[in-house]
Amino acid sequence: MTESVARIIAAVVAIGVVCCALALIVAVHNDEGSDPGTGNVTPEGSPTGSNLPGDISRNATPQQVPGEEQEVENMTSDEIWERAQEIYWSWYRSGTVERMLEEVNMTPDELPDDVIEEMKNATQFEDIIWKWDVDPRNKQVVIHAVFAWNEEHEKELKAVQGRKVGDWTFNVAWEPYMLRTVRRALDAANMTPEELPDEVKEEMEKISAQIGGIRTWELDPRNRLVVAYAHFTWPNDGYETKVDAIQGREISGWTFKAVLEPDVPELMQRALDAANMTPDGVPKEVREELKDLQRGNNRTFSISKWGFDPDNKRVVLYAYSIGSERRRVQDEKGMEALQGREIGDWTLTVIHDVDYEKEREQLVAELLQFRKDHPELEIGAFSISPTELELWVANRTPANEVLNGTVMHGRTVELLWSPVDYAIRLAYENQ
Repeated sequence: MTESVARIIAAVVAIGVVCCALALIVAVHNDEGSDPGTGNVTPEGSPTGSNLPGDISRNATPQQVPGEEQEVENMTSDEIWERAQEIYWSWYRSGTVERMLEEVNMTPDELPDDVIEEMKNATQFEDIIWKWDVDPRNKQVVIHAVFAWNEEHEKELKAVQGRKVGDWTFNVAWEPYMLRTVRRALDAANMTPEELPDEVKEEMEKISAQIGGIRTWELDPRNRLVVAYAHFTWPNDGYETKVDAIQGREISGWTFKAVLEPDVPELMQRALDAANMTPDGVPKEVREELKDLQRGNNRTFSISKWGFDPDNKRVVLYAYSIGSERRRVQDEKGMEALQGREIGDWTLTVIHDVDYEKEREQLVAELLQFRKDHPELEIGAFSISPTELELWVANRTPANEVLNGTVMHGRTVELLWSPVDYAIRLAYENQ
């Protein structure tokens, strides 16, 4: 690694986006465990119309993701990482504004360029901005902000109040700090913060911090009811005990209620649905064992699907192993170790899913050819699970963005891209 590249990476850490750099490594994961689909090869070609592979059904809208290339000669290492920083923030701010406009059913084309640029500049204060409103009739952009912990950002954002950009006006609406989930519940119930007692809001925040896993809150002002919808992965007695403690709690005339919602992995849920079962229909000791297996504990192999046979009290694991001979031997030993294990009065059965192995091997070959045939998609690598297909791209473009959210080979496509990786590469190549 050159000093220049090392300095760039250090800069990425400094701007707090090192997590995005994970895309520098081919990410491989599976709902139940996985192996890499491919190495790094430069692709070539482009899909259009009928030649999209794997019976793709379109359900995604292309997004424009900005990217700018400038030829720069004789750049110093400091200039390289500054350029990488500039490219990253250009992408990030543009993406933030686009997402915000989508929420109000607008596109960037509906606003003057100078208004868009002013909105991009304001994204640096996003730690205290919780909502934007755009009023094209009155030509106003309203930034809803909260007094929080960043006094410097509060000061700078206050300077935006009343700013004129062409014939548009920017205004800032300040509100006291409130947990975002509480604020969303108020919005959904068409309530103002003043209509909900402070003690109730504080209790909602305290419960969110103590329990965790609160997906959303719901407010029923007519019945003065506060409902917490809590997610969990398989029933867990410790978590259930905490949630039960909420039930019926009364604060300032409002009653709290909690609803537990299972957040079961898709492969597991498919098996439960096929057996006409709910998560609660699986005994506690079996749940605990399956939870460990699903996380990857106590197994060396990957799982293509699950099966439940409540009549015979049997759980079936469909296992697959792809890789070197050493890996195959290791996985087969792992399968044997679980074969016939008894958990209470239930039994584990492990079946080597040879059909899935063949399907996956064929899919890898087709994806390698697809990448070779379509270079403008800039696919660097991919990973495969029974339900998803992740495509890692060097740069998001209108051509590859079309694939995001589509169905290819019976799997939902997720497009993955590291803007940090792109910024570093572009700045380094242009030095």
